[in-house]
Amino acid sequence: MGRLRTTNEDAYLIATLQRSINVHEASPGARGWFPGDPAGTLLIVADGMGGQGGGDVASSTAVNAVASHLLNVMPWVKVNTNNSSPPTARTSLRGELSTAVMAGDETVRAEGAQGGTPRMGTTLTMAFVLWPFVYIAHVGDTRCYLLASGQLRCLTTDHNLAQKFVEESPRPIEPPQQLQHILWNALGAGVDRPVPDVSKVELGSGGILLVCSDGLNKHVSDEIIQSVLESRESCAARAVKLVELANAGGGTDNITAIVAEVKAAPESGIR
Repeated sequence: MGRLRTTNEDAYLIATLQRSINVHEASPGARGWFPGDPAGTLLIVADGMGGQGGGDVASSTAVNAVASHLLNVMPWVKVNTNNSSPPTARTSLRGELSTAVMAGDETVRAEGAQGGTPRMGTTLTMAFVLWPFVYIAHVGDTRCYLLASGQLRCLTTDHNLAQKFVEESPRPIEPPQQLQHILWNALGAGVDRPVPDVSKVELGSGGILLVCSDGLNKHVSDEIIQSVLESRESCAARAVKLVELANAGGGTDNITAIVAEVKAAPESGIR
């Protein structure tokens, strides 16, 4: 929770996708649960749009819908370290991530129409870690950062009018403050369908991912974010520290931060 809002309209998910078999009945020796190899780690942050009503419902609905789509529809593709997976498989994976976001949009719209809040909406930023890459699907102004080799990079672009103002200005200029709160790309919340940004970034061992709602970067600079991520504390402690700093800086919005440290194969995955 931030310091001003009475409802937390952020939602998040940290999950490992993997195939498994849960045996209910079988001959002796074949009983139990048989897990397959992990197929990737999923990190999602969604920030509900409070001004439209039902923002908390929109964000949680979107997260659940996207995760459900990936679990039930996504092809089980393993992209290995020498990048020898077929190009069609990698393209299919990115396509499924985009389709998952669109499934989230459809579910938010249906839920809003049924619940009497047809304009409810949410942002959503998803990082799917599949060593040695992270695949990012993004709508809105939640963000995904990568800290690697001493450099902090924002891997997403804010889909708000402030960013458009900056991109279209002939010279560097500070956008009007009110434009930061107007999104042109979101799940639900209007007539136009979202246009997900989907990208792939190669990871290195020891890299650190941060997925966060804009309640963090409104009050905490990139320099301070980097200094916190570079600390030797646990990932959970670093996330808590970032939230505390955002609240100390004003806490005008709710804050969600997922911090993940990337490990190289054979310990592929995150913690």
